[in-house]
Amino acid sequence: MFNNIFIFSLAALLLQGCGNSPAEPALQSELASMANAEACGYGNRPDKPANLTRFALGYTGDVCVTLEPEEAGVILMGGSTDVDAVFAEKVRPYIQGGNVLVLRTEGGAGYNDYLLHLTQAASVETLIVDSRDKANSEYVAWALRSAEFIWFAGGDQSEYIRFWQNTRLQQELHYAYQQGAIIGGTSAGNAILGEVVYNPDGVGSAVSSEVAKDFCDANIKFSGDFLQAPLLKGTLTDTHFKQRDRMGRLMTLLAHHAAADLTGIGVSEKTALWVQRNGWVEVLGQHEVYILRVDAETHYEQTECGQPVMINDLLRYRLQPGDRYQLGSHHTDVEPLRISLDGSQSIIYQPSNPY
Repeated sequence: MFNNIFIFSLAALLLQGCGNSPAEPALQSELASMANAEACGYGNRPDKPANLTRFALGYTGDVCVTLEPEEAGVILMGGSTDVDAVFAEKVRPYIQGGNVLVLRTEGGAGYNDYLLHLTQAASVETLIVDSRDKANSEYVAWALRSAEFIWFAGGDQSEYIRFWQNTRLQQELHYAYQQGAIIGGTSAGNAILGEVVYNPDGVGSAVSSEVAKDFCDANIKFSGDFLQAPLLKGTLTDTHFKQRDRMGRLMTLLAHHAAADLTGIGVSEKTALWVQRNGWVEVLGQHEVYILRVDAETHYEQTECGQPVMINDLLRYRLQPGDRYQLGSHHTDVEPLRISLDGSQSIIYQPSNPY
């Protein structure tokens, strides 16, 4: 393909400052000759809709990189401070100086300088896609097709689903995944990546102590698969996990899909889970990731509307940096703890500290 060191060197020169300032013509020409948008098959960048907010650093064309899908993965981040290591150690060597796309429905360019530095990308572009019309635009479709790394910022997963589900944005996300792009998200951007999406639809955020008292609490709602990644089939993800005591919430969400035998993935703040395409996971960051699943000893004792939730003997795996877990086979060297939930009690967990 290209000389990656040469790409990084050119990108470093181009990506000084911020905004859309033009680079030196000679450097633009060098990257243009390497990018060769026609060879990549995506053509030139379409005109941006006037109402689409864009923040970008770096080269404006598509740096065409050969990807190896079997080496790609999905990043599930728990929120709060981002985990530098996952971008530097997983994304940077894989995308080889390619293009990074950040998607959100509100906010600004906060990720651009940060990801540019850590991934050594040729460009980082943030798009504020806050309507279905924008999600269906050719510009957004092109940006997704041509990205080697796609990142969903934190925000409101209800807005993400409302504006993006069943649009060209979702369609091109599937294409990018199949082509080998790394996909990831933090907080709400993580919540939309499991097969079953917890989607409160703007009502509010479910709290463990509240949903445990009523199986059909008004804050419990779901949406269908957004990413449609085989490695996350049969999963439901949650974020800010230990810090906001979301164990009871995730247990209750899983009970709503008892027949589907879902695996719950709860990622704590300042922590990331790297999920390889073969199903093996790796924890990076400061805290833990919790895996919840059922087996023959697990019983959903009480799951009726208006009644407290009662769940016995759910398997809980606490994964820390250095631990390994296989989502498909559930193979791991980590010993599980059996935990129970009883919403009729003042202390809803057994043991009282399920973390």
